[in-house]
Amino acid sequence: MRTKRHGTRTGRFVRLVTAGALGAVLTLASAPPAGAEPAGPEQSDFLAALLYSVAHPRALPAGADEPGCRPGPRHPQPVVLVNGTLENAYANWARLAPLLRSDGYCVFAFNYGGVEGSPFQQLGPMRTSARQLAAFVDHVRAVTGAPRVDLVGHSQGGLLPLYYINRLHGRDKVRRMVGVEPVSRGVRVYGLFTLLGRTPGLAQVLALPCAACVDFTAGSAFLRETVEGGYTRPEVRYTTIISRTDGAVTVPEAQLPPATNVTNIVTQDVCPQDLTDHVKAVYDDITLRLVRNALDPAAAVPPRCHIVLPLLPAQG
Repeated sequence: MRTKRHGTRTGRFVRLVTAGALGAVLTLASAPPAGAEPAGPEQSDFLAALLYSVAHPRALPAGADEPGCRPGPRHPQPVVLVNGTLENAYANWARLAPLLRSDGYCVFAFNYGGVEGSPFQQLGPMRTSARQLAAFVDHVRAVTGAPRVDLVGHSQGGLLPLYYINRLHGRDKVRRMVGVEPVSRGVRVYGLFTLLGRTPGLAQVLALPCAACVDFTAGSAFLRETVEGGYTRPEVRYTTIISRTDGAVTVPEAQLPPATNVTNIVTQDVCPQDLTDHVKAVYDDITLRLVRNALDPAAAVPPRCHIVLPLLPAQG
């Protein structure tokens, strides 16, 4: 009888946690009234961009999704920007998108894996998100006339393209793939995500607000499916850019296996004073210079090194 009562209490606790998590995600994802918004201003700070996107959740970064943009001979591939978890197209790319547009690229950004109109995106199952990425790439190819695109992804957005390329025939539609602090091999986050994934019931609770979090945990079924036949494909050139002071992703978790079409860059090997972290990287001028160099190696410019301090501590 004591065991039965203990099981009842455990079941009640799991149900309460599940209900609370579901309520939280529904609150976060509640969409404001529909209506297109103009491109938001260029930002130099992630927090400012995030706050702007909360007030303007449908805003796109300046320079992105410009009607009628046609790639020129210097940059014949349009660039598709792929966001990280809990972010949105504006919060993630309000600095890089206008930089790439000024470089002469046609730039495209979109939200996936979330409720339309919510500022909090990229939470849904990653297989579904990969199909959304595939559809968006086909849309970009159709409106620009370009047979292939370049992909730049942050965090989860550095893993999702690997599934698209490997499992959804993206290898014939992508020329370059650049991952910024990518979760290429899945994450453990101090072992917490690994523990959640291995504990019966907890993974299901985590999946309610963030199915993507389960999918990008190291060793997940999604990761195993992604890397069947290898992490990379010979038709695509890959670059990963990772900071040793990331705080959420370690260097081994971010980097792809060595190959002739893979370049793995550690930020501190280029600029030792740059201690950028997972959140700040997409607003760090050094990191973004490395991204621009990866997209156009023939016109690469060495970054101007300077001190950058992290927001979050690195993993031990």
